[in-house]
Amino acid sequence: MKLFNFKIRNGILKKYRGAGGDVTIPNRVRSIGEEAFDGCENLTSVVIPDSVTSIGDSAFWFCENLTSVVIPDSVTSIGNYAFHGCKRMKRIVIPDSVTSIGSGAFADCIQLQEISVHKNNA
Repeated sequence: MKLFNFKIRNGILKKYRGAGGDVTIPNRVRSIGEEAFDGCENLTSVVIPDSVTSIGDSAFWFCENLTSVVIPDSVTSIGNYAFHGCKRMKRIVIPDSVTSIGSGAFADCIQLQEISVHKNNA
């Protein structure tokens, strides 16, 4: 993982500047900010660490090659249009810790076949 690919301010991932592919968000990130991965067409997978508690509006807007996401139990909110336009997204796992999912969070995810709610074992 190359930390210079991430613009992080006060625990908020403001912008990802890497080439895409398989990306692991650093553990020090508490929130994925608005439009952090906006238009990152080459992003294929993302590992969200347990330190993240929220996914901002349009965070993964039009990440067209993102195929699946597992959201950790630490996340409580998913913003408006967070995954809008992720056209190759086939599966997403949402923990029951999520209490808020914004409008259009999965709009235009035309291949989405499964949205699973994962029960927190705590």
